[in-house]
Parts: sequence; structure tokens; C-alpha cells
Amino acid sequence: MVYGKRMEHLTEAFKDEAHRKDWLFMSRDETDDEAIIRRVVRDAREMQLKYRACGQTSLYPLVLHLGLGGRETVVAMTTLTGGFGGSEICCALVGGIAAIGLEFGRVDFTEMGGPRSKGHSTFTLAQAYSAELRERFMQRTGGILRCCDLQEQHFGKSLTPVERKDPMQLERLRCGELFSMWSTYACELVALTAEITCEIILRARRKKGILSPLMALPWYNRTWELQRTTESQKPESES
Repeated sequence: MVYGKRMEHLTEAFKDEAHRKDWLFMSRDETDDEAIIRRVVRDAREMQLKYRACGQTSLYPLVLHLGLGGRETVVAMTTLTGGFGGSEICCALVGGIAAIGLEFGRVDFTEMGGPRSKGHSTFTLAQAYSAELRERFMQRTGGILRCCDLQEQHFGKSLTPVERKDPMQLERLRCGELFSMWSTYACELVALTAEITCEIILRARRKKGILSPLMALPWYNRTWELQRTTESQKPESES
């Protein structure tokens, strides 16, 4: 999305027909859900390329287009980036898991967190959907979750943590090339996570009869939250 003073990327956005379609408000050949997913993927990729911080850039488009959380939600993801220093779980995936928590997570802390004989509580439902996200992410990455392993698969070696004894890596760090290389690849992981997460949330909303507006409203999910709070008292029977 376009905020602040930097506008030059719009030239790139409209440079050909494929890019132009990404910026259409809606198209006659797609459903509302498909339009929302397209915008989420578009904004996730663009924000990661321009501003980096994969945890934030995978979560922000979901917050924006699905009406999840608010400013503090995105700010909290500032430190959840770059695989926690490059050696742990991909933080693009962490951003997607956070979005699932915002949509389905436990509202009432007195709700039991353990297994149930039938149906789902909000706690177990959030866990089930986050597990689905992880599994679908791993299917696309060859079973890999860790940031350093994803880098090694793509670049042939891990770029982080930076090898301080390697002059080439230090120079790449100093001039910013390292971050550009890393972020360009992270665009695909951020877009992948945002796409899967968005599809999961929209599918669950539609199953409940809750349709997401093409123009998301702040705190739109409060209606969903109130419904979930009521349902936690009467869990669904097993299908």
C-alpha cells in the first residue's frame, strides 16, 4: 500500500498488464475472497521488498485487509524478524501464526486449553489452524522451517548470522547488499505465508456465514470474536 512520502514504486506497479491487474480494486473474473487474497499477497510482497522485517510484512496486509487487531499488533512484530537472528523459525511464518491467533485465539482465559471430547474451543481451533499453516508452508519449502536452512536451500549457504571473519560478508553487511539479497528472497516466503493464512481465515469465516468486506473495517473481527465467545460455551459437535 502507499503511505508516507515514497511513491516511486507506483511506476513499477503499473509498468505492464500483469502488474496493472494486481492493483485493480476488483475484477469480474474473481470472487471477493480471491480479490482479498490477491491484495494481501501483493501488499506482502511489496512491503517486504521496500521495508523489510518479514514478521511485520507478513502480518500487516492481513491486519489491513481482514480487519485484524490494530497498530500495536503490527508494532509488536518489530523484533520478530529475520529468523530471530537467522538461526530459528522463519518469522514470515510467525507473522501468519500471529494472524491466526488474532482471528481464532482464546478470548476468555478461563477456557480450558487441553483436549476436548468433541468439537473445538477457540484455543484448540487456533492450534489446529496454525498447524495447518505450518504443514502447508512446509509442503512448499520442502519441509524446511528454519530461516538459515531456507537460505542455504536458496543461496547455497546461510547468509545469517553473518560470518564476521569473512571480509566479503562484512562488506555486504556494511553496504546493505546482504539485506537486499535476503529481503528479495524473503518476499516469496512472506507472500506465501500471507496467501495461505488469508485463505484459511476466509474459509473459516465463510463456513460460519461471516463474509469479509472488500474494504476492511477497523476491528471488524469483533463480531467474530463475540460469536466465538458465545460458542465456547456450546462447542460444536464433531463433524
